[in-house]
Amino acid sequence: QGDMGGLDGGRGVAVIMRYTLRLLTLQQFQRATTLICAMEVLRRTEPTVWGDMPFTIGLWVGQRVTPHTTEESHAAIEKERDGKYGTGSTPAQLTSCPWCGAEIAPGREIRVDRDLGRTFVYCGDKYGRCEFSQAKSKNLGLPVLVVDDEIYRHPPSMLIATVDKFAMMARRGQVRTLFGNANRECPRHGLLWPEADCSGNHTKKRTLEAVKARVITPIRPPDLIIQDEFHLISGPLGTMVGLYETAVDELSTWMIDGKAIRPKIIASTATVRKAEEQMNNVFLRKVSVFPPHGIDVKDNFFSVQRSVEDKPGRLYMGICSLGSSRPAVMIRVYVALLTGAQSLFQRFGPAADPYMTVVGYFNSLRELGGMRRLAEDDVQTRAYRVQMSDVKRPGLSQRSVRIVDELTSRVSNKEIPKKLGQLEVKFKPTWEKGETRAIDIVLATNMLSVGVDVNRIGLMVVNGQPKNTAEYIQATSRVGRSFPGLVCTVLTWSRPRDLSHYETFEHYHATFYKHVEAQSVTPFAARALDRGLTGAMVSLLRLKNDSMNPNSGAQSLDSSGKEEALRARKVLSERAWKVKDKAARTTANNMTADRIDLWVKESVKPGRRLGYETERGQGDLAALLKKPGALAWDEFTVPMSMRDVEPGVQLIMDASKHSSEPPPWKSRIKKANGGDT
Repeated sequence: QGDMGGLDGGRGVAVIMRYTLRLLTLQQFQRATTLICAMEVLRRTEPTVWGDMPFTIGLWVGQRVTPHTTEESHAAIEKERDGKYGTGSTPAQLTSCPWCGAEIAPGREIRVDRDLGRTFVYCGDKYGRCEFSQAKSKNLGLPVLVVDDEIYRHPPSMLIATVDKFAMMARRGQVRTLFGNANRECPRHGLLWPEADCSGNHTKKRTLEAVKARVITPIRPPDLIIQDEFHLISGPLGTMVGLYETAVDELSTWMIDGKAIRPKIIASTATVRKAEEQMNNVFLRKVSVFPPHGIDVKDNFFSVQRSVEDKPGRLYMGICSLGSSRPAVMIRVYVALLTGAQSLFQRFGPAADPYMTVVGYFNSLRELGGMRRLAEDDVQTRAYRVQMSDVKRPGLSQRSVRIVDELTSRVSNKEIPKKLGQLEVKFKPTWEKGETRAIDIVLATNMLSVGVDVNRIGLMVVNGQPKNTAEYIQATSRVGRSFPGLVCTVLTWSRPRDLSHYETFEHYHATFYKHVEAQSVTPFAARALDRGLTGAMVSLLRLKNDSMNPNSGAQSLDSSGKEEALRARKVLSERAWKVKDKAARTTANNMTADRIDLWVKESVKPGRRLGYETERGQGDLAALLKKPGALAWDEFTVPMSMRDVEPGVQLIMDASKHSSEPPPWKSRIKKANGGDT
């Protein structure tokens, strides 16, 4: 479209895709990269049609996943080359080329250019046939950006992010470039912001030419925001997202001919119950459900219900053994499924592969940890000795359970792609030495319930009824996608809720879509404003205004920021009125005014300068924003994540009080001469 309304539409972020979970974000990034690669190949073949600016994709997630700076990226790759595999952030988020499938070795195929401030990821094709290998794409490689600073300097066409990352808008002034808020550019390093560590003017250095900063046309903000798994935007998380969405919506809005243009929102969800209310509370938009219901529930043109004879689905089986403990039942269920699948595999070969990997789904890490110990001990032993007794067990065959793994929050970011790749490995009658083996048992929490699309999985054991129906449907839908699926729900007789589900098992599963719970989102409730109003207000002020963008810009509220503060207060209070009611508008208006007054008082205190955060080398800089957890929550406590609204409690357990043994330490005793022992 080119320039519209005085804004450049040929560069910058066009699409933001947001997710709620780390695993889902990484998987979708790998898939979306294939799309961007296809677009970039087309652009290179017809640059006169698609322009000279490359199509790129960026991964904007937590600092424990991807590096924050190019220096951190360089350090991570150096560790890879030295064989020191750490668990911290790394730019190696792709294990294989999304265009041709060749393996990507981080130490060889990732190059960090510190002079340019760029991290380049190349395809591992040894013969240089791929469009994104070093032979054919030396200056760009794969069109991916996985370092925060590089994303700010070179905003990608599509940005893949977690919703939690948007909590950093108040603390990172450079986030403004993602919304097109930049007017200067360094030809060598990219977009500049008021506090950028690059002046834009550089002398000649090795192969790099001398450059000067140039003024650019402001960039158009994102046109499209895609919110995946919208049903997970609920409760405390959804409430905070809805509050911060005030800032995102305002920063993404631009004017043309006096008319405000807001970004289009597409949200995918597992339930449409109260969808209008949820969409209004989070995005302040009207709802159009797609696909529409139509006049026939079995055929709405976009999707057709098929009978199980034509297309196998999932079979649910409830297991409840009265008088038996939960571990005893779980051991026997796992052994029966593992050895039964082995018997089928010996008879039918690859056709039985979907049932050779048992997926265990758990509601808590505590229960999963207990089952992992059982799987590595009792289950392995019983599966191997299943035919070593006088009792005949037809249909069960001896099996060596070798690999028991898990998909939980305890798994490092670096290991997740490897584990997902290993889940795709199919079973074979014999294995060569050094060959990657298929997984026998994988235990997972709700990390599995969204985004894990492994078509070969056909067998799942659910440990107890999940807390809500939406989670149950999402988790069990991971199996039986390409082959007939079997879901065994093991219910404990001593839990009243489990027993109730067992007694109504058939009716519940025949109608469980109507049992999906409606989502609750209240972004402008009084307690929600306590937790998130300051973050949304500071995000608006800092990312829209040049004078307040640097860290030291917190000082300028009293001198040049009053008009901007009044505008931010109006935006927040008007949003509260439209989302909720007039009372919410009054509350939001008063609370915003109180915070602005406190901010002004802090900015005029003598003997110091006010900044958003303290920084090294700036000893006279006092921090306006506080981190949650360390001190009591006050007006300027701003969360680091959307999930920081309910900080945990530090618990110290003194075991010596419950033991007859003396403690392993003694208190210091002062001696008469002043020394201690």
